[in-house]
Amino acid sequence: MLKRVKYRHILYHVLGWAVFIFYEVSLVTLINPNITALWEWMIWYTLNIGLFYFFAHVVLHYTLRHNKLLLLLELVPAIIGAYLLMQFGIEKLVNPLRETPRGFSPDKIWYLRVTWRCFYFLSFSTAYWFLRQTIKNQKRINQMELERLQAEREKAELEKGLIRSQNALLQAQISPHLLFNTLNFIYNSVQDVSPKASEGVLLLSEVMHYALQRVHDDGKTDLQHEVEHIEKYIALNQLRFSYPLHLQMKCSGRLQGKIPPLLLLTFVENTFKHGDLTDPSQAACISVAHQQDMLHFNTSNKKRKHHGGRGYGIGIQNAKTRLSEFYDEQDYTLTIDEDEHRHAVHLKIKLT
Repeated sequence: MLKRVKYRHILYHVLGWAVFIFYEVSLVTLINPNITALWEWMIWYTLNIGLFYFFAHVVLHYTLRHNKLLLLLELVPAIIGAYLLMQFGIEKLVNPLRETPRGFSPDKIWYLRVTWRCFYFLSFSTAYWFLRQTIKNQKRINQMELERLQAEREKAELEKGLIRSQNALLQAQISPHLLFNTLNFIYNSVQDVSPKASEGVLLLSEVMHYALQRVHDDGKTDLQHEVEHIEKYIALNQLRFSYPLHLQMKCSGRLQGKIPPLLLLTFVENTFKHGDLTDPSQAACISVAHQQDMLHFNTSNKKRKHHGGRGYGIGIQNAKTRLSEFYDEQDYTLTIDEDEHRHAVHLKIKLT
C-alpha cells in the first residue's frame, strides 16, 4: 500500500514537470523559432528541478521546521551564487558541443536573467513546501478528528455498557431474592409430602446460593467452600436419578487457600455430563488434596458408550482460560489423559 502511494506521488511529480516543461518550451518556441537542442534543454531542466527539490526538502525543511529564519535569509544569497556558478560552468561546457557555437561573455543582462530564473524556481519550491505542509497538517487534523470521533463512540458504547451492567446488577440483586424465596416456599410445601424432594430443593438452594455469592476482592473464593459446593452438587445429582451413581470423592489436607470460584466444579460437571457412572467396577473418582502450598485435584471416569469423547472440550477450554487469567504459567499445571474408555484430569495449583 505504501509503495503504491509512493509510486503515485512520483507519477504526479513526473506529469507535473512534463506539463510545465512542455508549456515553457512551447512558449519559447513561439517567441524564438530557433529552439535549443533537446539534450541542452534536459541539462538546464535537470539543474532547475534539482534546485527545486533541494531548496524544498533540505533548506526549507530544516530552517522553517527549526524556526531558523535568519539562517534561511543567509542561505538564499549563497544558493543564488552557487546557481550562477553552475549556470556559468554548464554554459562553458555546453557551448563547444553546439552545432553552431556562440560567443559567451556574461554581462549584466545574463546575470539578471539567471538570477531571476533562480528566484523563479525558489518561489515555486517555497509554494510547493507550504502546500505539502498544509496537506500534512490537514491530514493530521483529519486523523485527530477521526480519533476524537472514535473516542466519543467508544465512550458512548462504554456508557451504554455501564447502563446495561447497572441494570443487570439490579436484576441480579432482585432475581436471586425472588429465586430463594420461591425455593424456600417449595421446600416448605413439599417437606411433609416428599422428604427426598425437599432435600433436593434444599441442596439446589445451597448450590445456587454458592454460585451467586460474592467473592473476595481478588475474584477468588475459599477452597473449603468450593469443596463443600462440589459435595452438595454430587448429592443433588444422586437425588436426580433412580439408580445409584458410582462416584468416590476423597479430600485430604487442610483445604485452605483461595481459588477461582466454580473452577473445580467445571471438571466435576464434565464427569457427570459425559461420564458413565453406572458401572460399579469402574467408579468415577474425584480427589482434592492440599500438600504444603499446592492444590492437587484429580478426576477420573469411564466414558459413556457411543459418546466419542465429545463435549469435554468446551468446559476444559473455559477452565484453561480462567486459569491463565488468574495464574502465571509456572503456578499451575493442567494435564488431560484420555483414551477410548476413560477420561482423567490432573490439576496442580500453587495456592497463595
